[in-house]
Amino acid sequence: MSPRLLLSAACAASFLVAASAEAAPPERRRPVELFLGLGPGNAVCDDKKPDSDCPVGGVGTAVSFGGAWRFHRHGAVGVELAAWTYRVRDAWKGQLTDPATDVKFSSVYLAPFIRWYFVARPSVDAYLQAGIGVGSVKGEAKNAAGAYDANFSGVAFPVAIGAEWYVARWFRFGPQFGTYLHRSTQVCETRNGEKICTEASRDQALLAWRILLNATFTFG
Repeated sequence: MSPRLLLSAACAASFLVAASAEAAPPERRRPVELFLGLGPGNAVCDDKKPDSDCPVGGVGTAVSFGGAWRFHRHGAVGVELAAWTYRVRDAWKGQLTDPATDVKFSSVYLAPFIRWYFVARPSVDAYLQAGIGVGSVKGEAKNAAGAYDANFSGVAFPVAIGAEWYVARWFRFGPQFGTYLHRSTQVCETRNGEKICTEASRDQALLAWRILLNATFTFG
C-alpha cells in the first residue's frame, strides 16, 4: 500500500474515532447524592454602633448536610439541614439588666431545594441552588442574677453557588458559597423561667452567609 493511501486511511480513521467520541452520550451521573459541608459563616449585622443590639460579633462555624436525587444531568432536587454557631459580641446581653457571663447565638434551617448544574462535565460539576423551608434563630444569655433566651422561628430562603471536582466516580469535592434569609414569624422569649410567645415584627430577620468545603458521595 502506498504511503499516500496509508495517510488517507489514517486520517479517515482518526476522523471516524473523533466523530464517534463526540456523538457518544456523556457518562450517566449517579442519581443519589449525599453531601456534607463545613466552613466559616457569619451574619450581616450592624455591630459598629455603640447602641447596637446586634448579637453577632465575628465569624463562626457553619455546617451543612443533605441529599439530592439527580433526575437529569443538569438537574437535581433534594433537602438540606444547615446550622450556624456565631461568635457573640461582648456587649450583647439579651434582655438581662447586668452584663451576661455566658452567651450563645445560633441558627438552623431545614429546606427542600432544587439545583441546576450549569456545568456538567466528566471532571467537574458547577451548580446554582435555591430552596425554601423552615428555620430557627436562637439566642441565650446568662449571669448570676438570671437567664434569658429567645427563639425566632420562621421561614428560610437559602441560595448557593458551588463547584465540585470528581476525585472518583462516586466522590466529588469542592467549595460552595451560600447565603440565606430568615424571616421570623414568631418569637418565644423566656426570662427567668417565664415563657412568652408573640408574633414577630417585620424587622426581626437574619441574613447569614457561609463558605463551605463540600464532600459529595454519589450512588446508584
